[in-house]
Amino acid sequence: MAAYLRQHDLSAGVYLASATAVGTCGGQRSLWRQELHPGKVLMNVLMLSPDAQMIDRRILQEARTLAAAGHRIELLSGFECRQADAYEDGPIRIKRYRYDWQDRRRAVLNDRVGRQAARYLWPPVRLLTRLSDGPNAFEAFVLEKAMEHDFDVVHVHDFPMLRCGAMAAARRDVPLVYDSHEFYPIQSHFAPEDQKRYLRQEKALVRRCASVITVNPYIAGMMADAHGIQPPEVILNACEPPVATAADLDAGQRRDRRIAKALPPDDFLFLYQGWLSAERNLEPMIEATARQRDGVKLVVVGYGEYEASLHRLAAEVGAADRVIFLGRIENEVLSEITSLCDVGIVPYRAVDEMHRYCSPNKLFEFIAAQIPVVASDLPYLRDIVDGYSIGWLADLEKVDAFASALAVAATDADGMAASRTNLGRAWQELNWVVEGEKLIRIYEGLDRGR
Repeated sequence: MAAYLRQHDLSAGVYLASATAVGTCGGQRSLWRQELHPGKVLMNVLMLSPDAQMIDRRILQEARTLAAAGHRIELLSGFECRQADAYEDGPIRIKRYRYDWQDRRRAVLNDRVGRQAARYLWPPVRLLTRLSDGPNAFEAFVLEKAMEHDFDVVHVHDFPMLRCGAMAAARRDVPLVYDSHEFYPIQSHFAPEDQKRYLRQEKALVRRCASVITVNPYIAGMMADAHGIQPPEVILNACEPPVATAADLDAGQRRDRRIAKALPPDDFLFLYQGWLSAERNLEPMIEATARQRDGVKLVVVGYGEYEASLHRLAAEVGAADRVIFLGRIENEVLSEITSLCDVGIVPYRAVDEMHRYCSPNKLFEFIAAQIPVVASDLPYLRDIVDGYSIGWLADLEKVDAFASALAVAATDADGMAASRTNLGRAWQELNWVVEGEKLIRIYEGLDRGR
């Protein structure tokens, strides 16, 4: 049986249908890029991301940074999208896929040996794949799409793509870069046995990586301790410069732009932006907003099934006219809204260690837009908000404390002025120019290691 499976390329862990690489295979680079960047080894970088809705800002920034350095970037983002798509974002080629949850390996077997023979061969093929830790049906789909491309490096964003990225890198014998946006395996919504399984998988796979990256020193330390490795490289979730910051706008300009965006022109506006979900401590934020004085409102930018619950809560607590839901806004437009608000809110609670040590995109987006911050008193948020004196910290799990923090921020003219001044210093250090250079150095190290 095993000899027959090998003969027909159906042995455990092998999925070759439609897996022929387009163009040349690893190691050959475009001559025009080499001419534009003399003396540098330029690579074809294949990025894998699970993002099936909006692509995380961090991913696009990394892709743009590497493309600006001369590397060729293809980003496969989302394998469970509502519909397949392919497009270009500047120099980045982006592809989106729709998996139909059919195991196409069985169809390949049917085509190769006939339906009748496949009926008997499929169970042992599937069993051998499992026993050899080969790809499951979804991973095989991702791997098939990856292997259609020419690449010299596989750059994985987040744990769900790590196994697929490792298999693709191994097949082409190219380096694997792992950017862990969070310490994924320890999330509280996973059952304990799943947490342990994911930790075992990540511990094994990070040893196959040429470079491991994460988002802050706390998570780097946690990963190092859990996996017995050197701390990953830290690249913060910092931003590229926005078109305009709050500091760039005078009162008249801000008023006019607010009107153009259908925002209250003269109210004090708090802002929450990001994914809307139960673990993000959004209910106390809505309730705290209901307790604010007239002329204070909350702008909520984001989407998710949880949005309907927040609408209902706002109505129940008498805040329906104080909370402005803007829904989903694309990254390229979001900064325009951010800079028109007065104070940003980072309300996370420590539902698990990953959230306790979080450093979310929105924190850096507020800094880039030059608006002060009200944040939960969690370790990394404290390091930034207190360390640079750019806002106020509180126990935001409690509605009373949340309401008090908002009231202070809305009335503390001296604190507001000092925070705005300090935001300039914070931006000089916490920006993507600084962080992007770290990524360039990592890729220069990959060159030396080849």
